[in-house]
Amino acid sequence: MARIRSIKPEFFTSLTIADLPLSARLTFIGLWTYVDDNGVGPADPRLIRAAVWPLEETPDILQRTREDLQRLQEARLITLYEASGRPLVAVNSWAEHQKVSHPRKPRFPAPDEVPQRRDQDSSGSPEDSRSALEDCEGAPEDDAPEQGAGSREQGKGIEGNSEPPASDEPSPRPDVERVCEHLAAVIEKGGGKKQRISKTWRNDVRLLLDVDGVTADQAIAAIDWAHADDFWNAHILSPGKLRAKYETLRRQAASQQRKRAPQGPPTAPHDTSSMTEEEKKSALRIA
Repeated sequence: MARIRSIKPEFFTSLTIADLPLSARLTFIGLWTYVDDNGVGPADPRLIRAAVWPLEETPDILQRTREDLQRLQEARLITLYEASGRPLVAVNSWAEHQKVSHPRKPRFPAPDEVPQRRDQDSSGSPEDSRSALEDCEGAPEDDAPEQGAGSREQGKGIEGNSEPPASDEPSPRPDVERVCEHLAAVIEKGGGKKQRISKTWRNDVRLLLDVDGVTADQAIAAIDWAHADDFWNAHILSPGKLRAKYETLRRQAASQQRKRAPQGPPTAPHDTSSMTEEEKKSALRIA
């Protein structure tokens, strides 16, 4: 049942919110009316889609809802977790932003009330949350026991550092592999540990290219620009983070390019003589 909530003016000037696409911002607001009076609700993308986007008829709305939840998790605005095998979502800092008169008794445990599984890091990585969302969407609740067994099998595959059988996955796409391999090489060249190109990496790059409309060359240029920046080189360490921050990287790269251009009449040609050929190509590709 939807609930009446309040929204503060600071929401619209938050830099964290500004980094999110409009869809994720609206999903975040919609979650406030979806969760219970204690800020927690079932993390079933189908239920959230029905509550937040009931009149949206685009065919990819369910997938977009799942992506919005992942982005909100990465931005630390929500927490995706499990309790007694059931995926849940909690709005972080709920009590600070929503003053609920006569709140009803909690229906679900809060994240800090759930014992951490020994096979799960307490930080609750986006990859763990993504698996929970995929499990939740994949089958009805009646199939929950079999679903859990499937998750355990997937976990063993990850721990063993082995790829799924070739028959379970489509053939690797050259453009996706090129971006994944480039990011892995840049991270390792910068002193990071050797990266394993996982199914999650490939899926995030595929979404960046197919859903967000970014070309492989633009993605590679964004990686190079980020890892040449003192701030971003410590943050863009996965395709998921690259996708979440791509638009921010693009805007900053374009701003940097404008600042380097000489001041003059609008018709004056830009002097790029001080830039190397690689800098010219990278600036043009990402901006």
